Amino acid sequence: MTGASNRAGATAGDALIFLATLSLAAALLYPAWSARTSRDRFARAATDVESVAAAARSVLTTSGAWPTPTAPGQAPPELGGLAGQDQPFGRVDYALEWTSWSVVDSIDAPTDIVITPGDAPPDSVGPVQRPVVRRVGAVALHSGDPALLAEMAERFVDESSFVLDTIWMLVLPDRASTPAVP
Repeated sequence: MTGASNRAGATAGDALIFLATLSLAAALLYPAWSARTSRDRFARAATDVESVAAAARSVLTTSGAWPTPTAPGQAPPELGGLAGQDQPFGRVDYALEWTSWSVVDSIDAPTDIVITPGDAPPDSVGPVQRPVVRRVGAVALHSGDPALLAEMAERFVDESSFVLDTIWMLVLPDRASTPAVP
């Protein structure tokens, strides 16, 4: 009796069934694997942003000034410990940047106005505002991945942040003191 029970090895049909099963398993597992990879990357980016913001605030507290602004992917000299491979400023899939700019605030200034009787009524003289220049700091994340930029905006929704083209920026509300404008 020679029949199917004496065969040794797989046929072409067996190989096709195995490949179809393997392809189906890969198709079912890919979305979960891809989502996990994205979540890990999003979490790492958020941790990097928080690390840079905390280090910059520490520099502000100790020196009274923000770190020096730098190009994307380069750590300011004051944050040199965050440079290099496996550090926030050394990532391949996105680039962090530290920046700061001057803003003008107004503060109440004492008035030297002397009100004489018969002149203007006392309640018509308002407070005098004096301009003061201060520095605001920000952490910028540069990426061509819109999902990463959207995730950063969502994670930091309670803070001042915005997306502009391929840059997401977290504005730190602390202000560095600078001399007042005369």
